[in-house]
Amino acid sequence: MPSPKTKRAALAAFAAALVAAPATAQQDAKPAETKAVDAKAVKLDDPGLYANADLSYVLTSGNSRSSSLGFKGDLTRRWTRQSLSFAVGGIRASSTATSARYAVGAPGDFEVVIPDPEATAEHYYARGRYDYKLSDRFFLTGGVGWERNRFSGIDSRWIGDAGIGYVLLSSDRTDFRGMGGLTYTDEQYAAGPPDSDSFVGLRAGWDLRHQLLPTTTLLHTLILDEHLEETDDLRLDVSLGIQVAMSKKLALKANYRVLFDNHPALAEVRLVTPGGVDTGQSVLAPYGKTDQGFSVSLVLSITPPKKP
Repeated sequence: MPSPKTKRAALAAFAAALVAAPATAQQDAKPAETKAVDAKAVKLDDPGLYANADLSYVLTSGNSRSSSLGFKGDLTRRWTRQSLSFAVGGIRASSTATSARYAVGAPGDFEVVIPDPEATAEHYYARGRYDYKLSDRFFLTGGVGWERNRFSGIDSRWIGDAGIGYVLLSSDRTDFRGMGGLTYTDEQYAAGPPDSDSFVGLRAGWDLRHQLLPTTTLLHTLILDEHLEETDDLRLDVSLGIQVAMSKKLALKANYRVLFDNHPALAEVRLVTPGGVDTGQSVLAPYGKTDQGFSVSLVLSITPPKKP
């Protein structure tokens, strides 16, 4: 075990690295989410197989129609010094507004038609990650991930990253670890120009799991990505959730997420005059910088057997 003096020096060096790496951002999230189990029974680094599956679905009908489907799944295999994880997820939402209704027929004899819902949100991702423990505190980490978020102008984004992590706090109730490293990003945009971009960046972030009550866990992640060639291109991905265990395998999870991109992709937008007359032309305008989302989902968890 390193001495207290060595621990304090390492912690200070890692904190300085986090501050120095400009916030950038993104992507969808966390390599493998924490399980809603009693931390005294299974610790985060215990060898074994871990798996999570989240599912949420909402459907409305009547004067308007809408639906929303969200899913996430991750699988992690841990050994004494190594771990390998895979994750996939996505969300798709569609709706038909009341104003989209129209009537077919004559003024005294008509039928109201409600158009089929159109997609209003669509975001998918997949990723893999490998970690290697150097000591009780330090670990190497590397991964590759893909995502598609066309309603934010991203047709395809690949990100590979490699860096070093540090376990800031590890106890029966709390696991708090951070990491910093380099990334390589390749993006394909839904509209342009340009239609694509590739660049090297910096990444810093942390992952917190804290057991508030025997059945209630607080989950928090933050990822900052910085474009090294265009320093105003910062991306941020922040997630805050509460997970309540209903049984050994089932839990209910509420999660709030914020995605921020200081240099968003461009979208083709219809151009109208100040009086609202369509000019028949279109212009390229940036998407909004911030996306927010709140979800409630059912979580199925698999963890290694309890220690005797």
